[in-house]
Amino acid sequence: MTDGKKAIKTQKAELTPKSDQNPATVPVDDSARLREIRKLVEANNHSTLDENLIICQIYMESRFDAHAGASHDAKGLFQMQLGGVQQVYKYRKQKERGGRMPSDAQTKQAFSDGAAMHDSPEIFDEATNIQLGTEYMQYWLDRSSSIEDAYKAYRGVDNGIYYKKISAAATKLAADPDSMQVLRDMVTTK
Repeated sequence: MTDGKKAIKTQKAELTPKSDQNPATVPVDDSARLREIRKLVEANNHSTLDENLIICQIYMESRFDAHAGASHDAKGLFQMQLGGVQQVYKYRKQKERGGRMPSDAQTKQAFSDGAAMHDSPEIFDEATNIQLGTEYMQYWLDRSSSIEDAYKAYRGVDNGIYYKKISAAATKLAADPDSMQVLRDMVTTK
């Protein structure tokens, strides 16, 4: 060093030559995100659904991306749509009233509050989104004769394929709780 300062540390290492274009396999522990999601679901499940089923649903909807759908109507981990959030707010009001339907004015206010939530950045908060998503699923469970029927109503499709996929994956995930492969296989299964 020419300025009179002494180097703190020097290191000599051989760099990868430019001619080496071979791809290298780098092991990645992607189960860390699965463990994070599991903890969030354990803390924020507002339904009677099994946590593994919810985890599979979240992965199917958003691939665990909390900001999925930032540019369209379905938002967050659960891909909550405006109508779903509004229904949650109305259902909360109905529960407050001991199961009685809210008045027109209360429904209008619930829908307004739901729309404000859906339009706010808070919809992308992972805990909040899971709470809303599981409350929305509980709404469908309370109106349906089975879990499968609740998922048919949730999806608006009567073929039951969605539930069959996430249910089968949830069973496998229960046996291997840190397996991201179970989730990847679920989304590629026909």
